This record gives sequence, structure tokens and C-alpha cells, in this order.
Amino acid sequence: MPKFQVKSQLDHMEKGGVLDDCGPSSAAAALSYASNYQLNLSAADGIKAKQAATGQVDRDGVSDNGSSLGDLIKTVKQLGGKARYADSWDDVVESAKAGAGLIIHVQQPIEYPAGVEISKWHTTWASYWAKKDKKILDAGYGHMTAGGWDPVEGWQWACPTRSGKGKEQFAVKVTEDQLRQIAASKPGPAFKHVVIVRHKE
Repeated sequence: MPKFQVKSQLDHMEKGGVLDDCGPSSAAAALSYASNYQLNLSAADGIKAKQAATGQVDRDGVSDNGSSLGDLIKTVKQLGGKARYADSWDDVVESAKAGAGLIIHVQQPIEYPAGVEISKWHTTWASYWAKKDKKILDAGYGHMTAGGWDPVEGWQWACPTRSGKGKEQFAVKVTEDQLRQIAASKPGPAFKHVVIVRHKE
């Protein structure tokens, strides 16, 4: 498998700076990776597929395109892939090591492990809210991300708030423990926040 490519939602910023396409962007990233880039989908491909799969219309300038993991399973299928909920953390690890992509629902950046690189966009967001209202920063926000494993690169975690350009073209390298901690930022077991994505069975 190659390096995990970011599919950036920043290319789809709406009026007023609204960013609400993390889910379909992450679905496109996970399926592209799982296909070994036989399918090289864009964030726009994911957004279009989600609308077709769910009937949810994204209005410009309104934060109304939030996604559930169920929505993204439908989106991956619309894109031509296969997706399912993870059954356990062992299932996540075994599937990733067999070439699957992952969609990971997080509460960014609550309880993220120290040392994990976050995007330039997120660093700016955090700096803004730290000055304006630290309670909002401390509460974090629901967010969809992607990831995968490679025998050379190891575990890779791709936040769609990375720009997809230059240094932020590829996912961040993490350990399995770090990825599990990121997935556990939402309440409940880490595996409950993961969808396993394959191109073909």
C-alpha cells in the first residue's frame, strides 16, 4: 500500500467559513486508499455520493452536512466500495493490516495523545477559541477522519482539515495506541467509532 493521501474538505469551504464535509471527504479518502488508488476519489466525489446515497442536500453557508457513520457506509457503497461497522478493536487492526481503509469518528481534539500532529487549520481554530471562549475549545467538536495501515509507513491518520498540499498532502504517522486513543475521544469503546472500508471483498 502507498502513503495515505488526504482528501481535503478545505477545498469546499462555504460562505462564512462553514466546513461541514468532513464525513464524505473521509469516506473518499478511505475508499481511495483501500483500492490502492485504483479509485482516486476527491472530496467532491464523496460529497456528491453522500447526497445521492442519503438525499441530504448541503446548503451553502449553512452547517448542515454533518454525517453519521451509517451515512458514510451508504456513501462508500454509492462510490463503489464496501463498508461496515467494526466488530472489535482486533477487527479494526486485522482489517487495516489486510488493506482496508478506516473512517474514524472523533471528538476533535479531546483526549488526543500528545505529540500527534494536527492540521494547520485546526491549530488556527484552536488558537482562536482559546482566546475567545476556552469552554468551546475544551468541549471540542464532532469530526470524521480516515486512516489505514501500511507495512512500510505503519499506521496513518488523515484529518480532512489538512490541506492536501505540501506537507499536508499525506496522513500523519501514528502508533496503534495513538490511533486507538483518537478513536476513543468519543464516549464508548474505540471500535464503536470506526467503519471498515474495502474496495472489493
